[in-house]
Amino acid sequence: MSTSWYYLEDGVTRGPAPHAELLLLFQEQRLPAHTLVWREGMEEWRPAADMGLLPPAAPPEGPRMPPPPPVEPRPAFAGAAAGSIPQQLDRVALGQLAWRRYLARLIDFVLFAMFSGAILSMAFPEQAKTWAEEGNLWLGVVIALAYVPLEAWMLASSGSTPGKRLFAMQVRRRDGSPLDYTTALQRSGWVFVLGQACGAPILTWVVKLLAFGRFQRTGTTLWDQRVGTQVVYGTMTEGRRFAAAALIGLYLALMYLVASSALA
Repeated sequence: MSTSWYYLEDGVTRGPAPHAELLLLFQEQRLPAHTLVWREGMEEWRPAADMGLLPPAAPPEGPRMPPPPPVEPRPAFAGAAAGSIPQQLDRVALGQLAWRRYLARLIDFVLFAMFSGAILSMAFPEQAKTWAEEGNLWLGVVIALAYVPLEAWMLASSGSTPGKRLFAMQVRRRDGSPLDYTTALQRSGWVFVLGQACGAPILTWVVKLLAFGRFQRTGTTLWDQRVGTQVVYGTMTEGRRFAAAALIGLYLALMYLVASSALA
């Protein structure tokens, strides 16, 4: 296993740094204890405190190093130092990350919609059948809105959701610390408004395309920028790729069956 580490500092991926150099950064208190770190072989970013990188005792008093100058936050690429990707490949790499984010949210929403549909079918069987046959637009909007507080709870509890965990992603503050529920709720609410246009037909695809283009240019989204959060990307293992492909294939098959039954 590699002994070179990557770490997040002010929303920027730094590294590779030798093990001894990283220990010195924590000993001199130039990095906080909750700094996220990653090295080859790890599936996701973890706090430095969980990886045994903190000094056993408080460091002696001494001159403090000045903070680094502010830099434009860039996405955290696991296994790649900030700025190490050639400029001409930036849009390609960011486009791939944008698709990971979109597919993760799609899986989350489909799972929640299926669960909500099952509950509604048991509670209101006749009405649910009518909604399914007629394609009730407002029901989709209500389900999307109901998902907002649930997603916020998951992000505040674990920093991830089932879809994000599958795609090796976590949501953190810009300084790498976990989200509280208020911040997570604000983020999920802004995603519903700025990323989904409150579920409005046609308009929701317009804002998604605009968000995709913005992410390719800047590496961030309007909702993350508004609430001061970032998405940390881990390694997509073969197992994760296979599971994601299977779930997406199952979703497409279900959509085909639904469309076929509607046209029959």
